[in-house]
Amino acid sequence: MCDMANRTKLINEEAPAGADSDIFSIDAVAEGVRQYTQILPTTDPKAIAVQLALWQANHVQFVGNSRAIDTLGLPISVTGSRLAVLRTLYFAPDKCMALSVLSKTARISPTMVTNLVDGLARGGLVRRAGSTDDRRVSIAHLTPEGEATFLQVLPVMSQRMTDACASFTDEEKDILLRLLQRLG
Repeated sequence: MCDMANRTKLINEEAPAGADSDIFSIDAVAEGVRQYTQILPTTDPKAIAVQLALWQANHVQFVGNSRAIDTLGLPISVTGSRLAVLRTLYFAPDKCMALSVLSKTARISPTMVTNLVDGLARGGLVRRAGSTDDRRVSIAHLTPEGEATFLQVLPVMSQRMTDACASFTDEEKDILLRLLQRLG
């Protein structure tokens, strides 16, 4: 039986003083590597550590970004994939795009793009319409409210990105970027 309360207590007891009380406040990467190599002794522990560290960094940044955007008091949430859709539409010619192209451009599955666009449409940030050229094609149009929302979020996200990399030199940023692009 899974006893999440005891696991949470153990995590909190092992966490360094002043750390957040979630699973990412302990050395989850080292623990994950230990777990993987215990089960699969031939695995590459450094490769596992890299991937787990990326997941951890992504989680920390996602939570921080969400909190920062939430302070704007927007009528609907525009974090994560919703923000990716808004950003893609904002920079698209005429601020509109076929859902199939939006899916490829934002690297989000077609089903997920449909759901995201529908949610943004309910919030008034996007309008969905059929193509005048092909009835089978749906087009997402960024509304003036969507454009205004993106322009509110843009400086917050820009500052968050800048702050996240503040301790890196320009050379370190270049190296990290090259290495991350090799993973993609």
